[in-house]
Parts: sequence; C-alpha cells; structure tokens
Amino acid sequence: MMRIKIDKLKEGDNAISFDTDETSGVLSPDYDIISTGQLSLNIQKSGTYLHIQGSSPVNYRGICDRCAEEFGTELVVNIDYFFHIGEIKGSGADDVEVIFPERNDGDLIFDDYFQESFILAQPLRSLCSTDCKGLCANCGANLNIKKCRCADDESTDPRWETLTRLLNKDK
Repeated sequence: MMRIKIDKLKEGDNAISFDTDETSGVLSPDYDIISTGQLSLNIQKSGTYLHIQGSSPVNYRGICDRCAEEFGTELVVNIDYFFHIGEIKGSGADDVEVIFPERNDGDLIFDDYFQESFILAQPLRSLCSTDCKGLCANCGANLNIKKCRCADDESTDPRWETLTRLLNKDK
C-alpha cells in the first residue's frame, strides 16, 4: 500500500519514492503487468493544499486492436494531482480533490490515484506496431503474417463500377 504521511510533510517541496514492489501491487488485475519502475513523487505543500507530481514507467502485455496478437509495451504513468486537506469552503470546492487524513490515521493512501493515472495513460488504440496491417475482414487471416487471397477474389459491386472506371481512367 502506498501511504503518504501528511503530518510528516513540511511546507514547500517534499520528495517521496515508492519502490517497484509497492507500485506493481497496486495496478489493475485486468492488465498483465510485466514490471514497474520506481515512482518518484514531488509533493508541494502549501497550507492545506498538496500538489503531487511524478512519473513511473510500466511494462505490460497488451492485445493489438488490429490483429488481436499479444505484445509487450511500455508507457510512462504521469501523476499530477491537487488535494485539499479537510473541509473546504468557498467557490473552489469543485476544482480540487478533498481528502480527510483523519479517516486513514493521518495518511493519504495513494493506491487508487496511481491506478487511475495508469488507466488514463492507456492509448486510445493499442497497436503492436504502427504499421500493423490487422486482420482480413473476410477470412480473418492476420495480414502481418500472410497475405490472403480475399482481396484478389473480390468482385466490384455493380453500383460502384462507374466510379471504379473513373478511378482507373486516371491511372
């Protein structure tokens, strides 16, 4: 469990690190984590506010969205959170996460925030390589491994013949 002792933080800059055992145990079981790096955090304390920044590399296995093959990849999990300690009054209540350290023996438990940052760092489309050709829409063959004959066998829809002639005319 990644715990930050809030009462031990001094005003200004503070540095905290979590080793790879602590970070890898926090990540979602939905991902096949290979390894994680050390998570180094810079915590700026200003009165009742905390600004926490840092990063950690994570290696994991993913499934390609085009060819459905498993592949290994690495991403950097960037951390950037603002916290207010205790009750907050005023107009800025929606702009910052409010934490109540007394509920956790004076600690900020950072596990869920690291996991959230990992999930948000995921790419919109996971690809094994930028030039992945994917699967054939007709026979399902992995086009990265072999070329199928479906594209050669396809006949043109008669509704598109005029357009096809126009396109071929330019060649």
